[in-house]
Amino acid sequence: MVFFIILIVIVTVVVLVILSNSGVFRKAAKCGYCGNMVDGPQQTILETNEEVLCPNCAKRIHPQIKEYAKENWNLQDYSNYITWDDDTREERSRFQPDCTYGRVDKLALDTERGLFMISRNNDGLVLRIRDLFDYDFNFRPDKVEDKLLSNTVFGTEYMTADFSFPKIFIEGTLDECVQLDAKKKGVISPKYEYELRTGFLDIIRAFSICGYIIFQRMEDSNNQTSRDIGEIEKALALFMFDSMDEVTEETLKQQRNALIKAFHPDNNDTNEGYSQKINDAYELLKGLINK
Repeated sequence: MVFFIILIVIVTVVVLVILSNSGVFRKAAKCGYCGNMVDGPQQTILETNEEVLCPNCAKRIHPQIKEYAKENWNLQDYSNYITWDDDTREERSRFQPDCTYGRVDKLALDTERGLFMISRNNDGLVLRIRDLFDYDFNFRPDKVEDKLLSNTVFGTEYMTADFSFPKIFIEGTLDECVQLDAKKKGVISPKYEYELRTGFLDIIRAFSICGYIIFQRMEDSNNQTSRDIGEIEKALALFMFDSMDEVTEETLKQQRNALIKAFHPDNNDTNEGYSQKINDAYELLKGLINK
């Protein structure tokens, strides 16, 4: 009799815990992002600040990072992710990997576009190398087989990718039970030296080189933008405009004609070459009007 009472109590507690975790006892609340009311069982809770998301908003989070998001995000992190997802979706949709590695989780790398994905079933979130805050490839030794004439280290090859915007952290096990020949050094506190596998080193190099190229392109683009802004400022100064806000093609042409006349070589020997500079500046500013 006592046994059955104890069993009933245990089952009751388990059922209550399950119902509690399912949200049955939670009150209806507003979704922190869209403002819609959502019943307890349908709520997704962002545990950092206990903020609520409705099913429609929660389903925007990629399944690969959903658990991480629930444990580590607040509402601002969710909003940042949505902004990033919308802004980069078209770019990431062109993902065409040309380099892959891994037998457990697979790292697929698109070296041309600087995109990558870590997944087990080719259904992972496509990410941009340019958004990375930090990443790491490593070999984690699990055990050592120490024999008289040879030593073998068994371990796991893995990769981590950390992003600050959006706030994402992904870890992939690329291969496990990897065996590496090792050299033993020391007796009392032995250390083992080993070389990583060629394939693992190749993907590390490919990822690093791709990252370097992408960031170099970004730097070149930024420098070009700076040069373009500098040229516009010079053209505005030459035409004596503070900005292009009220400039029309007619006023621009009138100013160009006045400058050409004022700086004509016949009027001053030192003005030779200014006509070309004026015309170049004119074409640059005219292009801004058309935009």
